[in-house]
Amino acid sequence: MATKLKVILFDIDGVLVDVSNSYRQAIAQTTEYFTKQKVLPSEIQELKQQTGYNNDWDLTEALIKNKGMEVSKQKIIDKFQELYLGKSGNEGLIENETWLLDKKLIKDLSGKYFLGLVTGRPREEAIIPLKKAGVKKYFKVLIGMEDCEGKGKPNPFGIKLALKKLGLADCVEALYVGDAPDDIRASKNAGIIAIGCMPPKNNSAELRKLMLELGANKVINQVNEIVKVI
Repeated sequence: MATKLKVILFDIDGVLVDVSNSYRQAIAQTTEYFTKQKVLPSEIQELKQQTGYNNDWDLTEALIKNKGMEVSKQKIIDKFQELYLGKSGNEGLIENETWLLDKKLIKDLSGKYFLGLVTGRPREEAIIPLKKAGVKKYFKVLIGMEDCEGKGKPNPFGIKLALKKLGLADCVEALYVGDAPDDIRASKNAGIIAIGCMPPKNNSAELRKLMLELGANKVINQVNEIVKVI
């Protein structure tokens, strides 16, 4: 696909890490806490497939509003973080996360390409699974939520900043792997190759079709299939 490929950038959630029982659960449980109404996985995915909901706090706020309630953003964030990170000795939902990209493959890729991360996670929360999996050293750049204030995906700012920090500001020989339509939009807006990656526990034909319609060069079933498209 890209014989001169230099850079592979990854999203974290739903690509490198299975967050179906962590961030997705934090969204549902926070919404249910305030609204006392059940949240279905399909409700979360429906918003994920729209534009502008890369930030899970924003998505949670939207779900709460959709259920007819207004709650201050800070209260939403506080409850979400309590559930996700844990509080007062209680384990947080973050403990449910599993690493997805084969570690030998990461090492092999890092010997051929610059590897980087562009995520909507706060930096601290992005580093946790990298350290736990023992792979932090393989990624040359990490762009987190704090780096993109007001310029989250689909804005290409994060991707362009990652390339700039790698010393490859105008590089188009790069690809971004993401699991959501806004990841594809951001890649195309940045002028690089877009690879869609189906998130764990979601083999939706609708999501696959949408990512292709938005310009994904390929859609892979899971992240270890990246070897098939580089």
